[in-house]
Amino acid sequence: MTVNFRKAEEWFTFSDSQGNAIERKTEIRFDPLTGESSRLVFDAGLAVAPSDYREAAEQTGGAKCPFCPENLWKITPVFPKEITEQGRITQGEAVVFPNLFPYSKHNGVVIFSGQHYVRLEEFTTTMIKDAFLAAQRYIQKVAETDPKARYASINWNYLPYSGGSILHPHIHVIVSESPTNYQSLIREKSIAFQKEHDQEYFTALYETEKSLGERWIGERGNVAWMHAYAPKGHNDFTAIFPRAFSVHDLAEQDWEDFAAGVKDVFAVMAEQGFASFNAAVNLSLDPEVKQAVHVRLIPRFAIGMLQTSDMSFFQTLHQEPLSYKIPEEVAAKARVHFEISQS
Repeated sequence: MTVNFRKAEEWFTFSDSQGNAIERKTEIRFDPLTGESSRLVFDAGLAVAPSDYREAAEQTGGAKCPFCPENLWKITPVFPKEITEQGRITQGEAVVFPNLFPYSKHNGVVIFSGQHYVRLEEFTTTMIKDAFLAAQRYIQKVAETDPKARYASINWNYLPYSGGSILHPHIHVIVSESPTNYQSLIREKSIAFQKEHDQEYFTALYETEKSLGERWIGERGNVAWMHAYAPKGHNDFTAIFPRAFSVHDLAEQDWEDFAAGVKDVFAVMAEQGFASFNAAVNLSLDPEVKQAVHVRLIPRFAIGMLQTSDMSFFQTLHQEPLSYKIPEEVAAKARVHFEISQS
């Protein structure tokens, strides 16, 4: 087996106030590609209640929102003509326009539709497909006009817990000459893996996880879903497009299949009380690297009456993800939703 799943266990032994012995296990898992560690910690019964933003939507929507129909075509900026003669890119109800406060040399914002507040269960496969297809078209336009921009990603902050500052659902498309830390590490380790095993890493991961079945969730068309072995959050859903190694390899049907899988992931998140999340689709434009298109999606939430963040010093300063949830157990829950929706 070319993909190595490695872990270690640590035990903390102590007593309660009555003198009864207690043992707590911390399981440390190492990412099969990067070697980065994640910790599975004791779950005392994480209970998450999704927030209801309907009142906030009434206060922030319509004329107060730059992405709502009242303002979209009046105030959002436009791309230069080499990207599109129309100034913005459209696909169905999805619209792509420049980010006024860019994170990179190229930064498009994609809105899904004119609906200001969309709950998880209200997203349709068409909404998701069109938004990501529009994002792909923007990346392709950038690739045509700027060959130096080799690092692309499609990123989704959904609802405030994720860091999203506008309630209206949207995604960010980043194309840069400089990789993010994640992209740089994945590139370095993928090249090393290919040299050692003569196989592209994410293809190998796809084949291995499908064969083992422990974290395997399901497959729709050319999109495979599984749970990450060393999770970056309390769930960590991973999608791999094993036949797509470039933004140009993705067809509309692939985004349709991806959207259907996302809907199933939303269902298992809702079952656990999660509503907000961060997601990223990573697409390499580097001709020197063969890398399958892949996705990571992790829920974000707050805990208790103090609305405590799910991120602590471990994640933010030690760069060490924590998870109360066991990947194999989450995958088993998700398989049920994939099987039901495909039956």
